[in-house]
Amino acid sequence: MTFIFAITCFLSHGQSFTNKGREFWVGYGHNQLFGASFGNSQDMVVYLSAEQPANVTVSISGTLWVRTYSIPANSVVVTDLIPRSGGDDCRITNEGLYRKNIHIESNVPIVAYAHIYGSASSGAAMLLPVETYGYTYMSLNTTQDYDRDCYSWFYVVASENSTRVRITPAALTKGGRPQDTPFDIDLNKGEVYNVMGNNPGTNIGNDLSGSVIQSIPGSDGKCHPISVFSGSSRTNVCQAPLFGGGDFMMQQVFPATAWGARYLTGLTSSSTAAATLNPNRFRVYVRDPSTAVYANGVRLTGLVNFAYYDFLATASQYITANKPIMVAQVMPSHDACGYTDLGDPEIIFLSPVEQAIKNVTFYSTNKESIQVNYLTLIVHNNGLPSLMIDGSPAVDHSYDHPGLAGYKVVVKKLAAVAAQHTVTCDSGFNAITYGLGLYESYGYNAGSYVNNLTFLAELKNDLSAGPNTYTCPKTPFGITIKTLYPLTGITWHYGEVAGFTPNANIVYTSPVLAGTEVVNGKTYNLYKQPLPAAAPSIGTYYIPVTIQSPSIDNCSNSEKFIVEVKVLAGPTADFTAAPDCAYKPSVFSGASPEAAVDTWEWDFDDGAFGTGSRAERIYTAGGNYTVTMLAGRSIDGCAIPVTKAVAIPGTPVAAFDAPAVVCMPGGESKFVNKTTMPGAGNAAMQYQWTFGDGGTATGEHPVHYYTARGSYPVTLIATSTAGCADTIDAVIANFANRPIAGFTVSASEACAGTEFRFTDNSTIPGNPANAVRIWDYDDGTSGTTATPAKTYTRAGSFTVSMHLISSEGCISDTATTGITVYPIPVVNAGPDVITEPNRPVQLKASVTPVTAGVLWSPPTGLSNARQLQPVATLQENQGYVITATGDYGCSASDTVLVKVFKELKIPNAFSPDGDGRNDTWRIPGLEEYHHATVQVFNRWGQVVFKSVGYSIPWNGMMNGHKLPAGAYYYVIKPGDNGYGVLSGMVMIVR
Repeated sequence: MTFIFAITCFLSHGQSFTNKGREFWVGYGHNQLFGASFGNSQDMVVYLSAEQPANVTVSISGTLWVRTYSIPANSVVVTDLIPRSGGDDCRITNEGLYRKNIHIESNVPIVAYAHIYGSASSGAAMLLPVETYGYTYMSLNTTQDYDRDCYSWFYVVASENSTRVRITPAALTKGGRPQDTPFDIDLNKGEVYNVMGNNPGTNIGNDLSGSVIQSIPGSDGKCHPISVFSGSSRTNVCQAPLFGGGDFMMQQVFPATAWGARYLTGLTSSSTAAATLNPNRFRVYVRDPSTAVYANGVRLTGLVNFAYYDFLATASQYITANKPIMVAQVMPSHDACGYTDLGDPEIIFLSPVEQAIKNVTFYSTNKESIQVNYLTLIVHNNGLPSLMIDGSPAVDHSYDHPGLAGYKVVVKKLAAVAAQHTVTCDSGFNAITYGLGLYESYGYNAGSYVNNLTFLAELKNDLSAGPNTYTCPKTPFGITIKTLYPLTGITWHYGEVAGFTPNANIVYTSPVLAGTEVVNGKTYNLYKQPLPAAAPSIGTYYIPVTIQSPSIDNCSNSEKFIVEVKVLAGPTADFTAAPDCAYKPSVFSGASPEAAVDTWEWDFDDGAFGTGSRAERIYTAGGNYTVTMLAGRSIDGCAIPVTKAVAIPGTPVAAFDAPAVVCMPGGESKFVNKTTMPGAGNAAMQYQWTFGDGGTATGEHPVHYYTARGSYPVTLIATSTAGCADTIDAVIANFANRPIAGFTVSASEACAGTEFRFTDNSTIPGNPANAVRIWDYDDGTSGTTATPAKTYTRAGSFTVSMHLISSEGCISDTATTGITVYPIPVVNAGPDVITEPNRPVQLKASVTPVTAGVLWSPPTGLSNARQLQPVATLQENQGYVITATGDYGCSASDTVLVKVFKELKIPNAFSPDGDGRNDTWRIPGLEEYHHATVQVFNRWGQVVFKSVGYSIPWNGMMNGHKLPAGAYYYVIKPGDNGYGVLSGMVMIVR
């Protein structure tokens, strides 16, 4: 759950939460008079004080008891007596859970006080509204010393359902809860859990001071704010030797987040005279035992139970600490601790200086024999002239505060009647009010801010040297967050406030510490808003801010508070612009009718900025720019941004590429225009060229012809349509002669496939070795070598050309020559032939063209060596070459093989006995049949040998093992020469 606070950020610790509110809860705290021996004789009422007409409902949760009150403006209503018996009885009579509680609701903010009184018993409390409730409390009590039926107590109130509370009692409780052992309690809205210090049956009971009460995640996973009241059924403070008496006490406890570090106290006055001060006891509570606490400059010692210091004072005290503390002021028993005249014990919880208030309304009463009422107030000397009590500056006594120079303690004696009182001042003050009677007293804090002092907010306009109390429309400002603990995240919710810039939240996921600052004795961490914000118009705005830290005292470890930002009228100003071309100064002049406007800041929309009422900017590119002037007042940092669109004509950037060399004769010079217009195209550009020899041009990429060598200055002026121009110059002075191409060829005609050799005999000025030759062979190929060789693969007439590029880059003319390439015949000797010995076979050669002559070599076995397809009759294999010769003597050759197979003679036995004779089954001629397959089977049909081809004869073995002697069946498929399948028997003889 995120607890939401409201902060007026320009005040160090101003906050909209005070003891004034619309909803309150209070319990009917345990009183000794509840007992049978006292006849349940006490009464309880609530005082409802309103500054404007109010409709208030007082009810008791869990019952039908409801009372409504219409309160006129500036008046007080005393409620009906709160039920103390019957079905509506809401008294807290023991330790434990109570579902009946007093609920106060109003349609407008009011101030409420609870008062329980009876015979020689009176105690009252200022009530705090629900919006001030917190998550962590410490019970503030006094020593418990009166009777066996009296107890030190505290109770916790839930204002929301599903509230879970963890309680760590500082001493053994009446219900048996051990000291310093936490326990958890679940509460719903309006329910109360009461804890009472154990009383062993004597006058002395356990003091619960320092008990810790915390809200922890409930069944819904959320922490809910709670309220805590502390008190006593009745107790003495400083036991008197004779007639001193005890009294009932009750006060609502401030949450730990509202504790401060500086407390100004004023001793209570005697009933006989405002100037006669009675001694008071003070209890100073700490959350951290290492906290250093000082009273009027003297460090306190003797920390009790690691929770509080207790001391008697005979002078008003200025109590300070280096960490947050809480202070209780206690009036002693009648005639005890040097106390004189009327009165009895009472405890009042004080507000720190940081919670000082400028306007309070409170109520004084005369119930239960109260004979005199007082207001004791501490204010800075500067506030005295404006201090008004009930509309009058008159006071009964005042004196300089003995602990802090510059402050006054003011005492006003009030009539002993039931009445409402109002105090106003232009400076913050702290005050208590109390009433005194014979063995009676009541007292409470007169009014206070209940600010979360663990964090502060501060506004600063960007142009201001220090913090500001307001900002102005469109003025850049930031809100600095100050916390007592390091933060892990901050969100400024500007996106939730209409019209603000930026129109989005500023999220600071890893806040960087900007420094520290000591405020009211406490060291705060500073976190600055990383981006500026600006309000749209005059008014008061409320900016939500969320902070995250593991140290934040709730389940979500986050708090959301509202920062009030006041926006007042800002300065007026305007400016004029005198734009010029890019790369030339454009002038901007600001003016204001207000003499207080003395700061000027410029944003030229190109990443550049300026200051002063007159500023110049040289833009490097033309275009439309949004220029912003921020005119401000240094007295308050308020500024007004003025934004205008300014068109800056673009200035071209003239540039061109000139020829590296001018080749002669001819002198052709091509100029490539590379002028650019930043941010725009060049279509509308105008160009003026001068070439240094009297020639001019206006084209974009001109070509100029020089007739003689020399040094010529070339100038280009590029002008935009807006008249913005740029000029660039170059010098043409590098002239060179062109090479003269020439070459020879090794032959003018040749057969296809013959190599032609070309020899360069060009005339090349400068460095011939670095010249580049470019050959074109007219067949789709080219080359760059000086003496290339070229072989044509097809017949035809070709024109070979060559030109050169000299080392200076000059291109020659082109030299050419023609060559003729004659075709060569296409000859095919035909497929290889397989035949038998002395069996004629015709060769199937072919030749294109058919007119080409042929010659076979060798002529052996051929019917005619000059016939295209002769007949071959052979007994052995023979290879032939056929050569075809066409026109112009161009020839080609091919080969063919005639293979002669002999008759296969298959042995019917062999003896694989290893004697070197007939050890394998050799089949003469079978090796010639490369695709033959051989299979051998035993008498059971099992394959014992197989092969494709027969280059390795069978050795009578199977899988490395000798086969037994006997007959085996074979199947041979030669696969060539028309042979069919050969089969039969073969014997292995061993």
